[in-house]
Amino acid sequence: MRVVLLRPPRYVWPFNSATSAFWQPLGLLALSAAVLRELPEVAVEVWDCPARRWGWRTLERLLAERPIDVLGIGEETVSAHEALRAAALVKQLHPGCLVVAGGVYFAHAVDPTLRSGLVDVIVRGEGEVTFCRLLEAAQDRADWAGIAGLAFLDEAGQGVRTPPRPLIADMDDLPFPAYDLVDMNDYGRTSRNHPNLVSIEHSRGCIDSCAFCILWKHMGTSANGDGSLRSCYRSKTAQRSFQEVRWLYHRFGRRTFGWVDPTFNVDPAWSDAWAEAMLASDLTDARGRARTLHTAWVRADGIVRDHKLGVLDKLVRAGLRQVMIGVERDDDEGLAVLGKHHNGAEVCREAFAILRREYPAVYTIGTVIFGLPGDRMGDLRRLAGWQYELGMDYCFLMPLTPNPGTAFADSGGPAGTAALARYNFHTPVMPTAALDLRQLESIYWRLMFRPSPRRWVTTGRQLLLERDRRKRRVTMALLARGTGIAVRSLLRRAAYPASKEPALHSRKPPWYDD
Repeated sequence: MRVVLLRPPRYVWPFNSATSAFWQPLGLLALSAAVLRELPEVAVEVWDCPARRWGWRTLERLLAERPIDVLGIGEETVSAHEALRAAALVKQLHPGCLVVAGGVYFAHAVDPTLRSGLVDVIVRGEGEVTFCRLLEAAQDRADWAGIAGLAFLDEAGQGVRTPPRPLIADMDDLPFPAYDLVDMNDYGRTSRNHPNLVSIEHSRGCIDSCAFCILWKHMGTSANGDGSLRSCYRSKTAQRSFQEVRWLYHRFGRRTFGWVDPTFNVDPAWSDAWAEAMLASDLTDARGRARTLHTAWVRADGIVRDHKLGVLDKLVRAGLRQVMIGVERDDDEGLAVLGKHHNGAEVCREAFAILRREYPAVYTIGTVIFGLPGDRMGDLRRLAGWQYELGMDYCFLMPLTPNPGTAFADSGGPAGTAALARYNFHTPVMPTAALDLRQLESIYWRLMFRPSPRRWVTTGRQLLLERDRRKRRVTMALLARGTGIAVRSLLRRAAYPASKEPALHSRKPPWYDD
């Protein structure tokens, strides 16, 4: 059996550079490792088109060369249309190929995906065990009903959803992702800010249940047996995670570690033990300097707590150099609508103050969400100004994006595959009671990119007075990307003044069609 797990060509998020836009497809590599261990007779391949710069013509040629028994696709909403395009291509070239979909879009958009006729079966939730059981029964659809965690159409065309599969209890039992199935030199080869990068996880799930986030649901657990879910956090042990970092450092020469955990700093005991292992190893030089660089999504309350415990100091000395904090809102009403808990305005203010004062080498990025149902112009102005009060190094103002499966999806979910490319967290897709999509984009452009005295002072200080070279480079890169978006927005508004649709600023890479 020949299995190809595919990440097809796609556009580049506008704030990324070509050298660091695409990290290793960790989900596909984790699935591959499980298959290689459980089903060694299966030939599994991972094709990462963006990393290899394979466009659609190249992909079609490669797919046509040899038959494929199983195609695996797994995507976020913004790239789901690309995966369906690849599925259609495979169905045309190899009509008997079994197309399996998974990931945070397809698992929560079951009905439209199966109705498309391009996907045969969907793996819902955590995939390692489910995918292996499916491959064992790939030729016998009658057995699929007995495999937990699947969705498919039966012979009568009726949708079938088997019971959810219990989450993997011991994450240390998972094999290392099959990084050797991709060319690791394709990732961060020439990047100055993320050299020799690698995606890695130590945990799955979350401790919160935000209404705008699908990640906690995707790795959630049954609440009461009626289909509702509750958040569930699981982690590898600190020693296992340290071993994985050390292996990636020595085996593949990785230097920048991008932790994809929804929340890296949930457990201070894990953070303390992992940092201690890093500091006591050869990943720290004789002068106590970290040989690796780490970026992570963190919670503000965890920053405050870990600073008091002395754990944050160890993490920074172990190489933590960039953190992303979901600030989201400065108002209790907005946080309540978003379902965000224990990270209010004062907690975020304290967290950024600690990082700015005690750990100046750490680059801080905050995200703020606008476009809630009741938002008006004054709310957006206030949110845009809040970034300067907090003193973060960079702020991403993000429109509320109701991905399938989230609490907001029913009131503004994607309307067909043509709309999926807009679900990129910079193009507004959901109007408010007072503002339509074009108005939201116009306000977003003015608040995020238009020059202002406050922005000039902040940016000038970051570029001229910042002593950390990496922080200065990251600021310059983000400034350049933001300026490009601003210029394109201005030109588009001048060229199409009557348009009611927001712009899609994701960049089409030069190799996309080739």
